[in-house]
Amino acid sequence: MTIGVIKQKGGVGASTIARMIAVNYAAAKWQVKIADMDTKQGTSTRWNGRRLANEIKPVLSVEQFASVSSAIKQSSNFDLLVFDGAPHSSKQTLEIAKASDLVLIPTGTSIDDLEPAVLLCHELKDKKINMDNVYLVFCRVGNSLVELDESFQYLKKSGYNFFNNVMYEKTAVRRASDDGKAAHETKYKSINLINDALLENIVNKLTSLM
Repeated sequence: MTIGVIKQKGGVGASTIARMIAVNYAAAKWQVKIADMDTKQGTSTRWNGRRLANEIKPVLSVEQFASVSSAIKQSSNFDLLVFDGAPHSSKQTLEIAKASDLVLIPTGTSIDDLEPAVLLCHELKDKKINMDNVYLVFCRVGNSLVELDESFQYLKKSGYNFFNNVMYEKTAVRRASDDGKAAHETKYKSINLINDALLENIVNKLTSLM
């Protein structure tokens, strides 16, 4: 199976989502690989270096790729390939979407985040991507329930799929990432439970596709 985590802009939590998914399936004894497509920053690659240095289990395979085709060539060696896409809509973004069974587009709750995410959905739709398997994911959400509800309404009007569970902006998640841990591996059970709920949405969707 292949999951593509793509975005129109940086800073919306795409790497955080990709890593959480990968850790979850690796813990379930799947052979998992993260294809880090951001060759300039390599955020997930550096994160995995910290994970290995701190001897955190499960151990993941993370590799940087300059092309989608190079990553796909290795997919037969793994049960799950997770694309951590580079920012900005590009030819590579479309290639990831075409190659993926499930496409996730992380977004924040501000218009600055929502508009680019919806525009990316428009582009995918124009390119004949199956939008039934494309989901917007709310990440780095603030504490305002009013703002979150307004964001839900915005996406409902767009007509695109999104998950009702969200990932909140928490210092504990950033601290966990600093140590090479995923967003559901923080020191706080309450935060892990919230992020596990979002993760369950993703797992259920992927399972339905299987």
